[in-house]
Amino acid sequence: MAVSGRARALYQRIADKIRDEIVDGTLGPGARLPTEAEIASEWNTTRTTAVQGLKVLINEGLIVSDRPRGYFVRSRRPMVYRPQGEFRKRPLSPEMDQFLTQMSEEGREASQHIEVKVETPTKHVRERLQLDEDELVVVRRRVRFVDGVPYNTNDSHFPLALVQNSEIMRPDDIARGANGVLAELGYEQVRALDEIHVRMPTPDEADRLQLGPGTPVGVHLCTGFTEDGKPVRTVVNVLPGDRHVITYERSRQQLSSDPTIRQATEEDLRIIVELWGHAASWLRNRGIDQWQYAPHEDRIKANIAAGECWIVEVDQAPIATITVDEHADSDFWNQEEAAEPALYVHRMVVRRDVAGLEIGSAMLDWASQRAADQGKTWLRLDAWRSNGDLLSYYSNRGFTHVRTVDAEGRQSGALFQRPAGQERGVGPKLTTSS
Repeated sequence: MAVSGRARALYQRIADKIRDEIVDGTLGPGARLPTEAEIASEWNTTRTTAVQGLKVLINEGLIVSDRPRGYFVRSRRPMVYRPQGEFRKRPLSPEMDQFLTQMSEEGREASQHIEVKVETPTKHVRERLQLDEDELVVVRRRVRFVDGVPYNTNDSHFPLALVQNSEIMRPDDIARGANGVLAELGYEQVRALDEIHVRMPTPDEADRLQLGPGTPVGVHLCTGFTEDGKPVRTVVNVLPGDRHVITYERSRQQLSSDPTIRQATEEDLRIIVELWGHAASWLRNRGIDQWQYAPHEDRIKANIAAGECWIVEVDQAPIATITVDEHADSDFWNQEEAAEPALYVHRMVVRRDVAGLEIGSAMLDWASQRAADQGKTWLRLDAWRSNGDLLSYYSNRGFTHVRTVDAEGRQSGALFQRPAGQERGVGPKLTTSS
């Protein structure tokens, strides 16, 4: 192994050699390592140095100490964890929920311990469920065991007001799943936001899962939403890194028909506000400060009255909105630039359940062609300065970053433009309807 810089200490080189043998399979799961005395003799060093090297591997979770028998390569039989499986329809017996059924099908012995409590939610749960400070949640806490070993924890949080006196409040398996109960209560989930974090466990997590030193965990946070965008459930799954393989299956979603774009009317005000609000909530859940204020309805009304606000629909269902006008914001664009013929994009929002289908690209192409048809030179916009993903989004869609303006009291100010008439040609073609 080539190492640059200062030479590694002897105990580190001992750990490096054994680690390499574990990784390449020379030492398989359950294999017994040489004794402390044997390692010391091999490396012509002291037993204390040999123990130091072994402790490195224990802390990395690669080996375990089983005194007086010795040191052994940690045996791993990971569980395949499939977040996307929760919305699949599944034939379950009355006695078994999804987790127990999956483990049974894999020939493994599974069980779980369930506790139900009513409590004040943590800040993260309250934000994801959009609860007021004084609202309580019902928490179904589960520790799941596979072959007698605690494999993961699954803590599901529900607004108390939604599930009070339902099956969710009983500490029993629910064969059809809590999602089924929520649907029966009138809160069917149609989409979910998944967040995955990797970190070291808290003391409570290490205790619940009986984790050895050096074992990281994956934390899967899943928030379920109804058709109207109401969050009704947040689940915190803690997955020890040595016991899980997280597997996602992805397929490209397709629209049921070609999208159309039309001018918004006064009746569309609530639709635009709701699209904006859902986008702001999604940004907040990702830790992005963009749009974390009430929408300026007076400005939206003015844009609608001027014929500048547009709605994108599929099968007459609104999926996106965009505002396009000739107004060069004086906080951002100088007099010379404002004198150039241009259209300016504002308030472009795409509903999250059609994200990834390039609806945004389609709207920008439509706006670009509209600018060309009106004899404009540029299609321009100002973007939120601190949203790096958004800045990359526009750069990847043919826009040139002009400059970033730090205007007092404004969080926007990253200025972009691209020639009018330029189209990226990715995503569906928008047809303008009356």
